This record gives sequence, structure tokens and C-alpha cells, in this order.
Amino acid sequence: MTPGFLGGSFDPPHLGHLVLAQEAMEAFRLDRVYFIPARHPPHKDISRVTPFACRLRMLETSIEGDDRFSVLDIEPPEGPSYTVEMIERLSRRFPGGRPCLILGMDSLAELHLWREPDRILREADVVVGTRPGFSPEGVSVERLAKVRLFGFPGVCISSTQIREKVSRGRSVKYLVTEEVRSYIRGKGLYGSG
Repeated sequence: MTPGFLGGSFDPPHLGHLVLAQEAMEAFRLDRVYFIPARHPPHKDISRVTPFACRLRMLETSIEGDDRFSVLDIEPPEGPSYTVEMIERLSRRFPGGRPCLILGMDSLAELHLWREPDRILREADVVVGTRPGFSPEGVSVERLAKVRLFGFPGVCISSTQIREKVSRGRSVKYLVTEEVRSYIRGKGLYGSG
């Protein structure tokens, strides 16, 4: 069995995340994709991040009914959620091979800002979905040589854009699942109340 792992803040999870996971699954013949929500994203002001329980619940509702996907809550309850430490936990939990880490091109472009990026590339198979608006031009040739790229349909959605749309009272239908949209409204997230 070859699983893939897609980590992130998922604030909120959107259809771009689901398409990225599906395309990685098909491109690399993964048996399952585990979504791993970060409890405390180190690159974000935690006071401005939606509570973990809400992000976890939105992610669970996003994938309900799709047995190819699961949510894996393995981040520590305290302190920042670093990808390099997540890989260590995954290696212990799923022994027998290197974890397959799924990234978008936007994340690869910022990998140099992450904790121990070279170690991440050494200890995981990193597969990167290319999408419109994000090119590998800013990524070093050495780093590109250590990842595998795959294309996925022109889904140019970001959680930031979704939060902004909700705060302005605009519709996010077709950007998130209907369950997530209802959850956002029901909880008054992102200024929707």
C-alpha cells in the first residue's frame, strides 16, 4: 500500500485541495491520501487562524463519503507544526518506505522558508502539483531535481481568497464543498455571521 500525505492549514479546505489530492493519487498510483491539518502553522499568526477543531471538522466534512481520502490528526497539541517533524511521525506510523508528501507549486516555492527543507527532500518522496499562476522559475534547479512534478486542472483557488470573499458577503459556492459552506455559515466563520 502506498499512501500520500497532504498537510496544510486548511483554513478552509477547498476544492483545489481535493483536486490536488485526487490528481496525485492517480499520477503516482497512491492507495489513499491522508489530509493532515496543522494545529499551529508556524508561518501564520495563530491568533488569526481559525480554531483547529473547526478546521478539522471542515476537512472531515470535505471528504465524507470518499473512501480514497482520510483525515489524520497527528500534530502535537502544543507548539508549531513543522513538516519535517510530521515526516518523522509518518515514518514511524507507516514503516516500510518513505512518506509521499504532496505539495502545490506555491508551497514548493516557499520550501526554503520551512524548517530543514533539505531534510524534508531527503526523507520523503515529494510530489508537486503544478497549477496556473505558479511556475517553478523561483525554485532552484537542485531542488526541482529532488521532486516529481505533476499537472492538475486549472484550479486556482486559495483559502485566503475564500476567507476574503466570505468576509465581503460574496458566495463561495463551487469553491468549497456544500458541507463546508454550510459549516462556515453555521459557525459564522470569516465574518459570515
